[in-house]
Amino acid sequence: MRKYIDWSKKTRFVFPIDGDVLNRYDGEIRDGKLYVKVRVESDSPVKINGVTAEKCDDYYTAEVCIGEGKTVLRAEGENETDEISVFTLDKHIGYYRLSSDDNIIFLYDINKNKDKYKSIFDNPYLAVYKKAHDLYGAAVHLNIYYEMPAEHKYFTETREYFDLSMMTDKFKAEWQANSDWLKLNFHAKSDQPDKPYIDTDYDRIYNDCKKVMDEIVRFAGKETLSAETTVHWGECTYEGTKAVRDLGIKSLAGYFVLENGVPVVSYFYPKYLTDYLTTRDFWYDTELDILYCKIDRVLNLHTADECIELLNQMNISKTRSGFIELMMHEEYFYPDSTLYEEDFESRVLEPCRWAYEKGYKGIFLDDTRK
Repeated sequence: MRKYIDWSKKTRFVFPIDGDVLNRYDGEIRDGKLYVKVRVESDSPVKINGVTAEKCDDYYTAEVCIGEGKTVLRAEGENETDEISVFTLDKHIGYYRLSSDDNIIFLYDINKNKDKYKSIFDNPYLAVYKKAHDLYGAAVHLNIYYEMPAEHKYFTETREYFDLSMMTDKFKAEWQANSDWLKLNFHAKSDQPDKPYIDTDYDRIYNDCKKVMDEIVRFAGKETLSAETTVHWGECTYEGTKAVRDLGIKSLAGYFVLENGVPVVSYFYPKYLTDYLTTRDFWYDTELDILYCKIDRVLNLHTADECIELLNQMNISKTRSGFIELMMHEEYFYPDSTLYEEDFESRVLEPCRWAYEKGYKGIFLDDTRK
């Protein structure tokens, strides 16, 4: 596996690291340009992009102007050099996204009631997200399964088997008309087994993902298919991650946290990188050409009041509060679910209201680079 941070190098960047996505909170804006104090660890004096760095405690530092898009940083010591790429996004500070995982029941319901519903938003679950958009400008992204069984361990009600090939295209025009704020993409083939792609090869996830994407285009139009998602459980091999990128997915969201010292919802990335990414809004894998976004709050884990308090605490950390990523799960919406949350709607709407009142605007991950 590639060494994302190589401590064995005699000259290496400490901050930023390769793939860092920088913003004004990482430095200072002067004359419309971002200047960042770069830190390098070296066994000899260093030049950073041609500028002689000053020794400060254990590091060599130099202020560097970070350009738009991609900037290459080069540290030259007497015995070794290190080179990294860092990035800026057009729309980073002051934006938020609302996503939801494990989605398929709402599609089953729309399909089942296709002759009754006049709109996809007659579905009560989808209506919650429309409120989030109408009231608070949320950009809503739903990560969906290909299929669901008639019986499920979380639900007491027996439904009917359903997969996306059965989904009506009756409402395609409405999906397309709302695609500026509502988008869909792959999550997994199905809810079970847990962590289905933690050991996947290239072909397995590629085929599952393509089936979902093809059906979305069929029933909701290419306008509704996004270039971003969260893979089920946020666990995936390098080969699997490459597969979804080859299908056009350019951005992935994850927790990037450690539990008992082990990375969780962090795809295939090692502990030392996960530990760093938990402090950042975004990171860009320069090898796979994928932008990663850190999920800030999982809304089903907290009451609305608890979530607001946590967001207020997080808002103090500038490297985490430029972009806010909120995430929910569909199964918490339904009364027959063992995971049911009666206050589901407020858990979605109140954090969106918080973001809106703080001046954040809804955006999709892919649009941060436009």
